[in-house]
Amino acid sequence: MREPIVAIGTPFGESAIGVVRLTGKGVLEIAKKFFRTNSDIKPRYAHYGTLTDEEGEVLDEGVLIYYKAPRSYTGEDMIELSLHGNPLILQRAIELFLRAGCRLAEPGEFTKRAFLNGKLDLAQAEAVAELISAKTELARRASMRQLKGELSKYVNSLRESLLELSAFIEADIEFSEEDIPTLTRDQVIEMVNRVIEGIDQLLRTAKVGKLLREGMKLAIVGKPNVGKSSLFNALLKEDRAIVTDIEGTTRDYIEETLNLRGVPVRLIDTAGIRRAHDPVERIGIERSLKKIEEADVVLFVVDASQPIGEEDLKLYEQIKDRDLIVVFNKTDLGDVVPLEIFEGHSIIKVSALKGYGLKNLEEKILKKAGALAQEGLNIYVSVRHEELLKKAKDTLERFRETYEKEYISPEIAMLDVREASDYLGEIVGYITTEDVLGSIFSRFCIGK
Repeated sequence: MREPIVAIGTPFGESAIGVVRLTGKGVLEIAKKFFRTNSDIKPRYAHYGTLTDEEGEVLDEGVLIYYKAPRSYTGEDMIELSLHGNPLILQRAIELFLRAGCRLAEPGEFTKRAFLNGKLDLAQAEAVAELISAKTELARRASMRQLKGELSKYVNSLRESLLELSAFIEADIEFSEEDIPTLTRDQVIEMVNRVIEGIDQLLRTAKVGKLLREGMKLAIVGKPNVGKSSLFNALLKEDRAIVTDIEGTTRDYIEETLNLRGVPVRLIDTAGIRRAHDPVERIGIERSLKKIEEADVVLFVVDASQPIGEEDLKLYEQIKDRDLIVVFNKTDLGDVVPLEIFEGHSIIKVSALKGYGLKNLEEKILKKAGALAQEGLNIYVSVRHEELLKKAKDTLERFRETYEKEYISPEIAMLDVREASDYLGEIVGYITTEDVLGSIFSRFCIGK
């Protein structure tokens, strides 16, 4: 069992309850030095008592639960001490345990120990951080599935297929002169193709995985007075931006977070783009143009009740190569803009004021973002997983290309198959380095 560590396990600030967590060698004896209770401390029981310092002064009343290894989150002896959620009390408790021989935990160290002790694999450990930071219900459910091991199960099934193939190849090397059943060339290719197909299925989820973790940046763009701010408010379902009939009301961009059917969206209402003489408005337009460059999807808004103008066309030329949705707004007042002007782009007709067409617009945004039609998979891979999956796929495709065209020695074949298997193993943590672990767990909060 490793050295004892301690950390506050609840967010900083005043609250009804604050939790101090300890794990490692001798944590029960350390806790007993300062926690007074009338009963013997038994594993997995809640014990009411008082926390005192070395001089016997009572710091607080609280509840202590002792988890005996290996039946704990970390797989080690572990203490969770619930006190009143005053940061002063929690800090005093931390200082007591530090003086008694604990070390302050590093970010994610509790979960890292859970991984090292076999309580979680690496993909599950990453899911803990994602569950904590989930911004929407869809992201929470995806993180929970990964924590339950659904991603690990899928990856392990692919890896086991490669290990099985490797075993056949190794048998071919070891017992080449004996009458041992081996795979035909077609059977080898078929096994490799099945694994590549499985990898491709996971890779198709990467875009949605990124959306759930990082959110999507959606910029609303158009010339002044086409109803951008009205559309911004309609999507947010609140009056966040000022709306008037005066051109140039929005002189700087406004940014808000929107939960769009489970996908976190950073919605940006930009200043009306035009040639401006006012220096303040010009600065706002420049800042808006930068935000447009950063956006994943752009909503180009035109006033459908008025003939298309030179400013509309000029702005459209600037952004037409972006991931674009053309929004015909104010359709309740008229619809005189020809569709063919924006041929090649999705066009949605709405009335931000009346609420017409907003549902269709939301669906188009999600489709553009790749958040619809996930082919039945309910697990999503991270950037780290995506990189390893691509490496595994590249290795298998290289092996397949060589194997189909020319004879390849079993020794060389086994190296390629094992390399691909190792990449998959890195996803769940069968193969890893301290640098990789450090990078993953440094993103956690202290105390988790």
